[in-house]
Order: sequence, then structure tokens, then C-alpha cells
Amino acid sequence: MNEHLVRQQISELLEGGFAPNVILLREFSYDKSGVILNGLHFSAWILLGHIRARQKALLNFMKDPAHHANVWPDAHWPENHQPQTRKEWDAAIDEYETELLEVIQIVDNPDTELFKVQKNGKSISWAAMTILHHTGYHIGQLKTIGRQLGVW
Repeated sequence: MNEHLVRQQISELLEGGFAPNVILLREFSYDKSGVILNGLHFSAWILLGHIRARQKALLNFMKDPAHHANVWPDAHWPENHQPQTRKEWDAAIDEYETELLEVIQIVDNPDTELFKVQKNGKSISWAAMTILHHTGYHIGQLKTIGRQLGVW
């Protein structure tokens, strides 16, 4: 197995591949971040909070598997459907990006044992790919909401 190539590909996909997640989030209009479309139970703000909570739990596991074995806690869905200010929206995106870069640094670090199975049966590579999958799913929802609201 070419472990360097695997690390490189996981990192590229975590960044969002051809549609980087951070750019998408920064393009999303703050003024529309709290809109809940008919038939949905979430806004862009709620999705961002949910994405961040899941990413944070998995990042904690990646940083210290022995003390953060609960990699899939109950889903966090923020109760408030919109940020109070543009500053709060921007700060949440900044924090998402900072944590995402930390995930990527862990994956890229050749000293990280990507495939070592931890006591909870999971590995660092599993956590990274779970972030990738989970975020991709919800970024797709966010993109759809944005299209419906005329963001793109």
C-alpha cells in the first residue's frame, strides 16, 4: 500500500476536492443562513453547527484516542436556527476551518498511525473518512439550500 498517496488523497477530499467546503461556507450569504425552507428542519446555521460538533468529536479522538473513544455521540443539532450576528457566522466558519486543518495535519503527519485499530475498534483513518463522509453529506444539503435561496 502506498500510505503517502492514501494520506494525500484523504487530505484532498477533506478539503472538499473540487468544491472546497470552506469556500462554499464563506460564499453562503449570512443573511440567508437562518432560513429554514418548507419541509426541512434545519437552516445553514444549524447544519454548520451539526457538522462542527461531529467533526470536533472525531478530531478529539484523532488527537487522543485513549481518552476520546466516544466517536459518535448523540447528534448535536443547534436549537437556534440563525446566528445572532455576522461575526458569529464568520467565527463559526473560522473555527470549522481551523479544526479541519488540524484534522488534515494529523492525516498528513507520517508519524500518525492511520490504520492502527484503537480500543473502541476504530482507527484514525476511519475517523478522517467519517468526517469526510458526514461533512460531504451535509455540505450537499447546504448547497441545495443555497441554490433554493439564490445564493448560487
